[in-house]
This record gives sequence, C-alpha cells and structure tokens, in this order.
Amino acid sequence: MNYKAHLGDSLEILKTLPSNSVDSLVTDPPAGIGLLGLDWDKDKGGRAEWIAWLASIMRECQRVLKPGGHGLVWALPRTSHWTATALEDAGFQVKDVITHVFGSGFPKSIAIDKALDRAKYTDTDLVFKVTGWIRNRRDELGLTNKQLDEAAEIKGGACHWTALPPHGQPNIPTKERWGKLETLLGPAPQWICELIKPSHELGENWRSREVVGQYTKDSGGIGGKAFSATNREMTEPTTEESKKWKGWGTALKPASEHWILIQKPVSEHNIAANIKKYSTGGINIDASRIPVQGKIPSTSNLDFRDGGFIWDTSERSRNSIYHQHPDGRFPSNFIITQSNAQDCPARTLNDQSESENEVAQYFKNFNPEVPFFYCKKPDKFEKGFDNSHPTVKPLRLMRYLCKMLTPIGGTVLDPFMGSGTTGVAALFERFQFVGIERDENYHRIAEKRLQGVKI
Repeated sequence: MNYKAHLGDSLEILKTLPSNSVDSLVTDPPAGIGLLGLDWDKDKGGRAEWIAWLASIMRECQRVLKPGGHGLVWALPRTSHWTATALEDAGFQVKDVITHVFGSGFPKSIAIDKALDRAKYTDTDLVFKVTGWIRNRRDELGLTNKQLDEAAEIKGGACHWTALPPHGQPNIPTKERWGKLETLLGPAPQWICELIKPSHELGENWRSREVVGQYTKDSGGIGGKAFSATNREMTEPTTEESKKWKGWGTALKPASEHWILIQKPVSEHNIAANIKKYSTGGINIDASRIPVQGKIPSTSNLDFRDGGFIWDTSERSRNSIYHQHPDGRFPSNFIITQSNAQDCPARTLNDQSESENEVAQYFKNFNPEVPFFYCKKPDKFEKGFDNSHPTVKPLRLMRYLCKMLTPIGGTVLDPFMGSGTTGVAALFERFQFVGIERDENYHRIAEKRLQGVKI
C-alpha cells in the first residue's frame, strides 16, 4: 500500500516533508473544547494560544501542499471561527464551509433549575474572597500553582482556587483537596473552613427536591465499549427560585459539524497554468456528483426575464429548462448523516412542507440520498472492534471528501490521523496517503486499519 503513517508530533514531522509534495489536505484536528477531559483536545491556555498552536501546524501543511491544492478541515461550530482564523493565519484562503448535519448529537445542556438547587455556592463575591486568601497565602510563601496542584494531586485545579476577579472560573477546594493543601498553606481562617465541603455534598436545596418518578439512563459507549445503564430519579424543584427556571438550559443539541474548504494560493499566473504544472487547483465536480433517480423539477415555470441574469434578454430567458447532468446533482456544501429514520433532519424538514406545488412535492417525497451527499454513522465493524477513538468519522464521508479534492493518483495529507479513517478512505480511492499521529494507541489502531485495506 502507498502510505506512510508517522508516529510523533505533527509539527516536527511535517518539517521533514518536502515542500509542494502532497496534493490535498483532509484532516480532523482537535476542537479545543476539552472533549471527555482528554489532553489532546484542551485549549492550550485560551483562544490566542490555541489558534497560534494550530496555525503553526497548518503553516507547515501549507508549505507541504502543492500550489493551488485544496484542503478540507473539520471544525466544531462552537470553535470553527478559531479553526478558520488559524487557517488564514497559516496562509490558506478560506473558500467555503461544508455543513455536515446529523441527528444523533447529545445535548450538553445544564438544567438551570437543577443547577440552582445543586450548587454549593451561589455567591460569586464570596468565592472570590476565598480564592483571594489562597492566592495571597501562596504568594507569601513563594509557592506556585504547579506546587499547589502537586500537593492536591490534581492537574489544573490551582488556577481555579487562585482566580482573580472578575474573570476566571473561581472555585473553592473540596474537603479532600483542602486536607492536602493545608500541608503547604497552613490552617485556613474559620470563615473559610465553614465553606469547605466534601466533593459528594451538593447544595442545601438539592435534598428537598420532590421525587416524582424514576427512569433508566442509557449511558451509551465509546470505542466499541458500552457504559452501564444507570437508574435516575425524576425530581421537581421546590424552591421559588428554581421553580422559576424549570425548563431552562444552557446549550442547544449539537446536530452539525463543519468542514472548512481551503486552498493554497496558486503560484502561476492563472489556474490553467497552475493545473498544467502541479495538477492542483481544481475540485473534482463530476466525481462528487450525487446520482439521481426519478424526476427533477423543471425550471420552465420560473421567470428569468426580470431576474437580473446576464441572459435576461436572450432566447434562453424565455425558454429556460434545467436539464439534469447525467452523472447527478452538482455537489453542494451540505451533507447529511442519518443514524435512524426518526432523527434524520432531511425527513423532518420534508414532512413539514405545506406547499403543494411541484417543487415542494418533490422535496417532500425525496429519498434523502438524492439531493445531498448522504452517509450513515460508522458501526463497530467499520471502525474496528478495538477502536477506542471517540470521534471516528464515517468512511463513506471521508472517501467522498478525498476524491473531491485529490487528483488521480495524488497524495492525501492528514496531520491529525487519529485511528486512520482518512487514510483508509484515501487508499480505497487509490490515492497515496501521509498521516501523522502522536498517540501510540491511536497510531497502532490506524496502522492495523491501513494494513487491512484490500482493493
């Protein structure tokens, strides 16, 4: 197989690759949201630090990519502006954004009525008063936050315990942590001791919530391993404050992701010259078309004469009929993934159509595979039963993205290889592949999957 799967830091390995040596970039970098508490998805210290980190890697990708070469870079809507900024800082041109819609996202919303009843502390000024004492005591003793973390046997806790108002995320150490911090800081004043509570203890109003029923929560799974289901109590708020906020939350259900389409600037005087020299600069439209079966609505009932089109006085404007390309519909910047018939967004949109004209009827009754590229979520067999990576993308989706950007026989680059789905997709489409992954376990899984590709 024509692939290289490097183990190590992307930035360092990219520096060893020759300039203008790969044809496309298809990659799924971290989002900077701290997914599942994993270190590789942390924000590196904040927005500026994360953007600078990604830009440094993408700058090397830009150097390695041939002039005019395109890339598709995954991003979460929540931080896609960070990703796009990093790509522009690296020298890429942002050309478009493909929105990938699915129906199986899990809401990360906090029920506000429960948050009010569960909170140990709701007086921010009081919490900042505690962090101020800890911060001053730390400075008096000439200590650092790192030493506080080491004493408490935790990573990243001290920045919350010493937070400065009005910013930061102040927090009071739990009783378990405080017992260890005392070895460095010494005894706390009595007013602080009264605020320090065990980690398992919740707000004083939580125990007074009325239990109205029970339900079993299916906890899902990750990497092919199912989490055990848990029994949960259904409760109702009992305080006037929490009753006022019943039904309120803090987030929307995630149901879309972005693939940012980028291009390295062409080096020649026009696109034709660039393609002739490097075979890069174009998008494979026909290979990305969506096959259609059945009737496509005619545009002959639409009046183009007053539409401001350049042909509005021509014969075409008086008899304009859309003829479907024999290979299917033009690829769009919209992709659908369906996990089951109930939560497919396309079906929901179609069922809500009320108009009875020909076009509306067509879009009400279409099979979701027709107007947009469509793929199913990867199952255990596709991912591999030992694949523990939490964000595996559908193989059909990655094959589609690779062939959209890569010339025949070209090389696909992925500096965030993960468990190797992009590489598997590239090999199935008969491209060459260069991947980089720093995690030894993910790299092992990727190697196994890449070696298993049989064409």
